[in-house]
Amino acid sequence: MKKLTKNAIAVTLLAASASASAELSLNVGAMSDYWFRGIDQTENNASLMAGADYDFGNGFYVGTWGAQLDDAELEYDLYGGYSGSYEDLSYGVGYAGYFYTDSDVSTYHELIFSAGYKFLSADFVLGTEDADDSANDADYTFFSLSGEYEGAYLTYGVFGEDYEGDYVEAGYGTSFQGLDMSLAYIKQLDTELDGDGEKDSELVFTISKTFDL
Repeated sequence: MKKLTKNAIAVTLLAASASASAELSLNVGAMSDYWFRGIDQTENNASLMAGADYDFGNGFYVGTWGAQLDDAELEYDLYGGYSGSYEDLSYGVGYAGYFYTDSDVSTYHELIFSAGYKFLSADFVLGTEDADDSANDADYTFFSLSGEYEGAYLTYGVFGEDYEGDYVEAGYGTSFQGLDMSLAYIKQLDTELDGDGEKDSELVFTISKTFDL
């Protein structure tokens, strides 16, 4: 069963910060393998990705993101929300929807809450799975806690309710000549996190470019 296919490094949904004026940006990139929240989304296939974000300049934002999956299938996501900060505290709330060109694949809808203080951040998700067969619909929660220092980060994530499983992810991200690059090691702690691939761990390289319009 495919679960929650949005790329973690790609762009954290509630990471957009308020700016002085509205701004549109586009991003394109590639991943050596597609993992999200500790789940392998492709059968060891690299994936191209692209997205667009619009920051209204007052903390509100909307965006879309898409990626290649197996057998020419595509994922496309829609999201929006509000984020802000006060001194060293950051906070946000948003919605994300995950959709697929394969009509037999479930769609997902999430309400996402985020908070951070200095180098620590946390996300809490209330989600629903709308399956092709309504008898397989599910509700789930997801919680993650991350620490970051000068580009290096460590994340622990765990699912709840109808989903079960947890994982850890450690990585490092940097920018070089306008390109954003990251390398992450992902390890499932509970093998009930089923994905399209057969691995329970992976080293993933991602490269992307953002264009501000």
